[in-house]
Amino acid sequence: MSMGASEPVPAAAALRSIEVAAHRGSGKDYPQPIALQAHRPAAPPENTLPAFHWGWARGRTCELDVYLTRDGKIVVVHDDTTGRTCDRNLKVAASTLDELRRLDAGIKKGPIWRGLRLPTLREVLDAMPPGHRLYVESKQGPGIVGPLLAEIDAAGKGPDQIVFISFSIDCITALKRARPEFTCYWILVFEELKPGIWRAGYDRTEDDNLTFRTVWQQPVDYAELVALARHDDVHLDGLDVSYQQPDDFAAAMRRAGMPWGAWAVDDGDVAVDLARKGAIQITTNCADDIRDALAYAGRIARVTLENPEEIKQ
Repeated sequence: MSMGASEPVPAAAALRSIEVAAHRGSGKDYPQPIALQAHRPAAPPENTLPAFHWGWARGRTCELDVYLTRDGKIVVVHDDTTGRTCDRNLKVAASTLDELRRLDAGIKKGPIWRGLRLPTLREVLDAMPPGHRLYVESKQGPGIVGPLLAEIDAAGKGPDQIVFISFSIDCITALKRARPEFTCYWILVFEELKPGIWRAGYDRTEDDNLTFRTVWQQPVDYAELVALARHDDVHLDGLDVSYQQPDDFAAAMRRAGMPWGAWAVDDGDVAVDLARKGAIQITTNCADDIRDALAYAGRIARVTLENPEEIKQ
């Protein structure tokens, strides 16, 4: 897995340029009761219109997840079933949009959110303020690409506003092939099975062209992953990886010329470390905290590198 020693990254430059995306608008919601939500008790429920208003009010970029419904509509929801976030449990891909819109997508977060509905992608796109951005994660295979792009086109959104991401190498490749002008990141997860022993996970698509199956690469082969991301007529724009990753990952990507970002980064120190290693974007449930940590660390790095005397003031 190792491809050589790590090279230093200019800290101030890295910290200045990183993009922070608000995960599901306001962050992931966990089944209640759970102490992990103490950092965002008043935030709207994830992947709802108030969540995206909340996220865009605090920064430029939000992230969401999309599925194709049984009747061919694009709905915003993370899980393949609705039980975690809604009042009833339906399988998203097997339900019509009308059936899904009857669900209460707010009540599980608290009574003040009662009556919220699962939004369509078009509703979120129409709510996006000028100059803001949206990471759109496809939760299905290439079968969603046509309807997804039709929604983006109908809303008049271009590559300066939309970034596509997916665990499915098949889907993200199809998106990049169809619209090479859009930024497309392939999502990977790393798991440490025991100290120093890692595997990498991503998704392939079943015969229905929509359903995912997870593929595990062990041992991790960076050259093979890069080759999957850059092959034939398609060159993906980067990788979007778990913040827990092998120690030599960042150096390997730097040598391969492969940009990368990280997801589920909720600790400021971790975010600063990833940025210094070369991450170009971070997706987080704690957007305010992560932006503050990067801004502070970037100021300190700039002062230290450019005018050390300012650090004393």
